[in-house]
Amino acid sequence: AGAMVELVAPKVGGVRLSDGSLVPGDQRIDGGPSVLYDAVAIVLSEEGARSLADMHAARVWAADAWAHGKFIAHSLEAAPFLIAAGLPETPGEGVFELEKDSAPEFLAACSRLRVWDRAP
Repeated sequence: AGAMVELVAPKVGGVRLSDGSLVPGDQRIDGGPSVLYDAVAIVLSEEGARSLADMHAARVWAADAWAHGKFIAHSLEAAPFLIAAGLPETPGEGVFELEKDSAPEFLAACSRLRVWDRAP
């Protein structure tokens, strides 16, 4: 689809995956605000969701994405973090739960740039 991807991580070093490998981050949560991106995907484990729910900068990052009408994709495990960030429990249009084969729907929606009628 021609998208450019950056990993926004809690620390400069990146994130450690469940298999132990390290994926370097392109931005830190408190240095790469969500307003820099046309859309965001919040992919977290249950442990990651708990950790970020306690991080003010992470909650603000997600809340700003919502307030700026960004399309948001998220893993099922990220849902409690989104609630901690103040997003509605039933987020509505422009929010996609990532499941097998759901990425094409998210990417197609992103071509509209923003969810223009979302009330902040």
